[in-house]
Amino acid sequence: MALFSFGRKSEGAKEFFLGEIPLFSALTVSEQRLIEKTGRLIEVKRSDVVYHEGDPGDAFYVVISGRFRLFRKARSNFPEETLIFFYRGDHFGETSLLTNQSHSASVEAKSDGLVLKLEKPDFLKLVHDIPSISLHLSRSLGHRLTQTEDTRGHREVKTVALYSTCDEPTVLRFWLDLAERLIQETHRRTIVVDFTSAPEGPLREILGRHEIPCLDLSAAEPNESDLKAAAITSAAGVQYLRVYRISDEEECERKIRSLVTFLTYRFNYLLLRMPGQIGHVTFRILNKSDIVYVHCGPSVPHLEDCAHALSEFQQGFGFAKSEIRVVVPEDGSAHPLSHEKKESVLGAPIFALIPERGSKPERYDAVIGYLAREMAGRLIGLALGSGAAHGLAHIGVLKVLEEEGIRPDVIAGASIGALIGALWAAGQSAADIEGIAKSINPKNGFRQLVGFRDLAFPTIGFLKGNQICRFLRPYLAGRTFQDLRVPLKIVATDFFTSEEVVLDSGDVLDAVRASIAIPGIFEPFYYRGRYLLDGGVIDPLPVRVLAQMGIKKIIAVNALQGPKQLKEINRMRREKARVWLESLKKKPFLQRVFLKTAYQATRRYESHIFNAIMNTIQFMEYEMAEGWGYQADVLIHPVLKEAHWAEFYSPDKFIRTGEARTREQIDEIRRMIAE
Repeated sequence: MALFSFGRKSEGAKEFFLGEIPLFSALTVSEQRLIEKTGRLIEVKRSDVVYHEGDPGDAFYVVISGRFRLFRKARSNFPEETLIFFYRGDHFGETSLLTNQSHSASVEAKSDGLVLKLEKPDFLKLVHDIPSISLHLSRSLGHRLTQTEDTRGHREVKTVALYSTCDEPTVLRFWLDLAERLIQETHRRTIVVDFTSAPEGPLREILGRHEIPCLDLSAAEPNESDLKAAAITSAAGVQYLRVYRISDEEECERKIRSLVTFLTYRFNYLLLRMPGQIGHVTFRILNKSDIVYVHCGPSVPHLEDCAHALSEFQQGFGFAKSEIRVVVPEDGSAHPLSHEKKESVLGAPIFALIPERGSKPERYDAVIGYLAREMAGRLIGLALGSGAAHGLAHIGVLKVLEEEGIRPDVIAGASIGALIGALWAAGQSAADIEGIAKSINPKNGFRQLVGFRDLAFPTIGFLKGNQICRFLRPYLAGRTFQDLRVPLKIVATDFFTSEEVVLDSGDVLDAVRASIAIPGIFEPFYYRGRYLLDGGVIDPLPVRVLAQMGIKKIIAVNALQGPKQLKEINRMRREKARVWLESLKKKPFLQRVFLKTAYQATRRYESHIFNAIMNTIQFMEYEMAEGWGYQADVLIHPVLKEAHWAEFYSPDKFIRTGEARTREQIDEIRRMIAE
């Protein structure tokens, strides 16, 4: 039986990025192969213009990596205007193709990137032959960019469908809190449109109003005076509009379409609260929406109802899994279901757990802020890669980000990146983690991290890994992923299948132990029915883990040495050895023999089995990490010459390198965040 298939991911890399792009995620393997054959990958450099305003539409583009902006050129009475930014998974160019019009704006690369280009005939054939692509484009076309009445340009409009399996007042309170935080984060006009039949009593209490006005769809087409009379504006600036639906389904659908179109001219964010019963009204709301947020109760009946709705949204309405966000309140019952059990019933991942608003205000506020930034496309993800002692450079990266006031919203880590990411997510500052690293020194490092008690009979590993857990226990013991101050994704590898395993629930220390289990050196870690190994074996730079979450702005730190660096290091070592051996000629004979023998013994030591294992693994990891690094928006490569993978007792030089390389990229990081 083959325990590993190291080449499996590289062979499937093309399939991976197609499957993770929302537009292509619902396609069959044969349909993805068809796109691979017809499309072309185009590499672009920063400041390259993909197409100019006024050019005829001749191709469709999908962003694989990098950042792009859609802009209008300056004219006599108007300055240059940036309309929208495109990130990984976004697409552009389809409007001109489907309307046979010239491009109304230009697209410029804001960073080095990669786009998939489909020529017009190929694109039109795909739209005709693959219904899911046509359905996806029909939803996005027309409401991503809405022509305003008072300006020459466009502005971005995002329409979000809100669905819940119950109409409890806490659900509406949650949606309103999310809308208020969205305004705080974006300073954009936001409205919650309620199509449910929620009782007025709780509404009066939540909204602080004696009377709750309602917009009647049976009336004439909506206008400004109707909106002003029916909408309630909160102190934070959120507008709430309750809509009275009419019984005639066909007429109701038409009126909903007209209302949503009317609102897109006046608001940047439309949060459409759907009725619990999926039907014609739901169809019209979903057809106008970019994304669906599903609020699901924690009990099994609620989860089962939610699973049915999720299936309908995907199969009936063409939403990709990446376009659906499931949020579940924390279960306060005596015997709550585990996170894994809930996801098993749902048949889908839980995007966020919602703490109780009254009893856990700080955590509740943190989760609301995270969801608002995610909805606005402003989450910052940090991918911390593997690299053994070289990964101590991650501490320097975090130090600079802290000094600059840049706080990642999500961290994904593999191997040493998982360890440092877990410490930071658990509340340790970069300075605290630096202190932990400096507590390891040549005299007691072996005892602290390994120790003789940790030696194992060398069948599947030389070390048990228990001593490292004891070293980390004061900082991570008892911590679950839900206790962390920022979401954390830890990557491990299944020992028997070589599959990637992303850990994001349960005990954090156990997840870290699994992710740092270097093959051949540490024994695999048994966790939840699987034997797990070092996450760097399969995903040494977990950029794609963040991309799968829909995060648009990703900073990646690749601390692995590549062929160029290793070649230079070996050249320097040879030159240093040559000079030293030359100097021996001036030494007395016996001293010369002794020093030369010691040198030869040292060279033999460098070829021991641990170096052989680590060098082999890191060679392969570098090739994978280099490929994933291109998909990040900012790539930091803090490689230190003349350093060994086992030098955990010399953290200063690695940390300083991480700081230096991050400062070199800080302007680019600021630009990315500001966009």
